[in-house]
Amino acid sequence: MAVKNSKTGYPGLFPNLQIKTRVFVLTSNRTPIRHMIAVKHTGSKPLTYNDSGLNRALRWATNQISPFVDEQDGLVTLSPIVFTDGKLIVDAGDQNLQKFLMIHPSFGVKFEEFDKEKDANEEVQVMVGRLDAQIAAKDLDINDLEAIARVVLKGKSNISLMTSSELKRDMIIWAGNNSEEFMDLLNDENLKLRNLAVRAVEMNILHVKTDNRTVVWGDKKTQKVIVVPYGENVYSGLALFFKTDEGLDVLQKITNSL
Repeated sequence: MAVKNSKTGYPGLFPNLQIKTRVFVLTSNRTPIRHMIAVKHTGSKPLTYNDSGLNRALRWATNQISPFVDEQDGLVTLSPIVFTDGKLIVDAGDQNLQKFLMIHPSFGVKFEEFDKEKDANEEVQVMVGRLDAQIAAKDLDINDLEAIARVVLKGKSNISLMTSSELKRDMIIWAGNNSEEFMDLLNDENLKLRNLAVRAVEMNILHVKTDNRTVVWGDKKTQKVIVVPYGENVYSGLALFFKTDEGLDVLQKITNSL
């Protein structure tokens, strides 16, 4: 990092930076044919670097040995910095430009360095997460798998009519595509109670009104059981309710009816 008010210039920035060709890419997978970034500080469009608490004005000048305006002397030769098709390849021999880009205020915001190893590691983590979730789905007890299926496949499949093989197949696929959510549900202590709530509604023991909050007995449609707090999933709310004193009585009635 540069030292405030010293004549260090580019050599003082990232002194241990590995010499190699670097690729910088626009963030959010943007790939415009041509994109220019700011190369000099102006009063209306500040371009500064926070150097130990001091905001120092930046200017990309190819004939200077420092990116800081206060360390540049004489006439300066400005040069545009252009991303083509969303990327900019900077050769190993152009360390000054690499360092200028790395202290540019848009670095990490509008553009970043492409790191193949980092991207590969992230892809591996995603793949491992998917694989772990699918293995967990494959090995999970069918009743527990059904409990998760009733939560995530509700409205897409009639769980009650599916064979064990069909259920396992669909849930292995779903777990691979939604690994984090599957693992969260797998570790949810209220999962079985939520499954019981779903089954109770499917069998018309309980009835959920159109507001998706009010739960009544299915045979009467008027006798209220619970009103789930706004914004909360109705089945999650029922699962929590079943653990209360009043909810235990309701749970017993449902269990006797199943």
